[in-house]
Amino acid sequence: MILDELVLQNVGTFAGRQTISLSPKESRKPIVLIGGLNGTGKTTILEAIHLALYGPLAQVSGRGGSYDAYLRGLIHRNVAPDESASVELSFRAYQQGEEHHFRVRRRWRTHGASLREFLLVSLDGRHDEALTSTWSEYVETFLPRGIAGLFFFDGEQIEKLADSDSSRQVLSSALAALLGLDLIDRLSTDLSVLRRRHRDSQVPDSLRETVAERRRAVTALRQAEEAADAAVAALQVEVERASKRLHEATERYRSAGGDLLDQRDAAEIKVGMLKEQLISVDNDLREEMSDTAPLLQVTALLCQLAEQVDREVRAAREAVVVDVIAERDAVIVDRLRADGLKKSALDDLVDFLAKDRRARQTACNEPTIVGTASAPLIKTLRSSSLPTAERRLSVLVNRRRSLSEDLDQAERVLVAIPDQEALAPLVAERKEAASDAMRAEARMAHAQDRLASCRQDRAKADAAYEATLDRVARATLSAEDDRRLVEHAERVRVTLQALRLAAAKRHLGRISDLIFESLGRLLRKTNLITRVEIDPETYSVELTGADGRALMAWDLSAGERQLLAVALLWGLARSSGQPLPIVIDTPLGRLDRSHRGHLLERYFPQASHQVILLSTDTEIDADAIEVLRPHVGRSYKLEFDPSTNATTIAHGYFWENAS
Repeated sequence: MILDELVLQNVGTFAGRQTISLSPKESRKPIVLIGGLNGTGKTTILEAIHLALYGPLAQVSGRGGSYDAYLRGLIHRNVAPDESASVELSFRAYQQGEEHHFRVRRRWRTHGASLREFLLVSLDGRHDEALTSTWSEYVETFLPRGIAGLFFFDGEQIEKLADSDSSRQVLSSALAALLGLDLIDRLSTDLSVLRRRHRDSQVPDSLRETVAERRRAVTALRQAEEAADAAVAALQVEVERASKRLHEATERYRSAGGDLLDQRDAAEIKVGMLKEQLISVDNDLREEMSDTAPLLQVTALLCQLAEQVDREVRAAREAVVVDVIAERDAVIVDRLRADGLKKSALDDLVDFLAKDRRARQTACNEPTIVGTASAPLIKTLRSSSLPTAERRLSVLVNRRRSLSEDLDQAERVLVAIPDQEALAPLVAERKEAASDAMRAEARMAHAQDRLASCRQDRAKADAAYEATLDRVARATLSAEDDRRLVEHAERVRVTLQALRLAAAKRHLGRISDLIFESLGRLLRKTNLITRVEIDPETYSVELTGADGRALMAWDLSAGERQLLAVALLWGLARSSGQPLPIVIDTPLGRLDRSHRGHLLERYFPQASHQVILLSTDTEIDADAIEVLRPHVGRSYKLEFDPSTNATTIAHGYFWENAS
């Protein structure tokens, strides 16, 4: 199945006739991206597809009352009383191996207090009256309403599936439609009704009042249960709306810098810590500079000083030995003269010794500037103290440079944090939305408890009524055929329940494997979950961790739970075996950036042969669009004009001119 075109006329925020081409341009670009800010009509597009296909049976979030009231609420507010509203969906689907083109148009208009709806179905370009009259049954042949939620859904449904309690109901409905279990349920219900009617018809006058009293009790409790169920449904809409308002308020708060404001205390603490560390390093530097470190600035002079000290040490040494050498030289000369050394040789020796004494005498005349006592200190400075000080200074300087850079960055972050007073209205709005959401959830929880209590009371009354009818039947049914019909109807009903459980067990293994495979594609922690199973009786999802033990849903992060929800939808959709398009409103919801990347890279391009995404500019932002761009065949932007209160459809996503 391929959705080709959607036409909206005076529906929701769309004034006049607005057309969107939905068919992919080529197979390698299956994504149709429709961008719009909150309130511009993204959800209307999703609901319009449901409405075109299923009419009064469409499962739409905004429908809290009657179908007529829902259609009235869809009409654009500025439409003249004599104008109508309509949705028109064109698509292709294979029937008995052949491709056919369908166009379904639903038009409605009001006339005073009344509302009339008109349905027109065309097949291969021609109006088909028979198909129009049987459309509600015919559409079930290629897109059963029970599995439509696996292909056309929004972020709220992902949220529900991410919650382990809510997911059971969603899985139960989806699996019943996938496996045909809903037919078994209807047959079981019909048998119960047949059994009850037959026994009821045989009640004698003497027991009729007792049976009637039991029946009235069941009827009253069933009505109470239905009222409680309706209250839960209405509150569910209220919870969803409150949750959406909270999400929108949170997005506005974040867009205005609210995330940074939440980090103000941490940023101020960080700046304070960095300043304290910088002061400590400066103190260490001052202490270092109060010792020998300043001498590192005059290392050349220290070299000259060391050389001067060496000369003064040599002068002192020569002064000690110069007089002794003169006496020694005289003794040597006298001895050699006595021994008869030739005069010429003796004269040469005397000249040599005289030159040696003069050289030593010259060395002794070196002026004393430093003094020989400084020699050990200078040696220690050059060989040990100054190199050590240089190393310590280098560490302190590098540390100070790093702290200064960190402090500059932290102060820039602090300066960028918006003023708390400027965001006060948004803070108040988010706080009020959070309070409303909490109150709505509390009312919802109370209503659910009330519904559970009503169901329990009704079940007890049903059991008492059934038991009374059984006693009456055993006592009054005269014909063997009558007794056999009642008994066999109950046996067949029990057998059907066993058949339902067996069918579920038979197919859930394959479905669980497809869900696990889908989850493996999405999760970055490939060894986090090693097995996924669905309990055939409770429809709870059971996970097995890498250690072989049960992994509870609350052990996963919020993002991982939402990826699990997407994997459930993906696996169930694949198990249907039907090549159907996927339409997702608010596809990334409350996922963090890393988990969003997994959907962008691994899910959206592979989810189906046609994927329609309805997103805000904060969900699929400039970075995300670059990831999706190779897979996007068409893109649109919903532009809302406050002056006319109307949305128009333009080509090209945010940051694009056309696509």
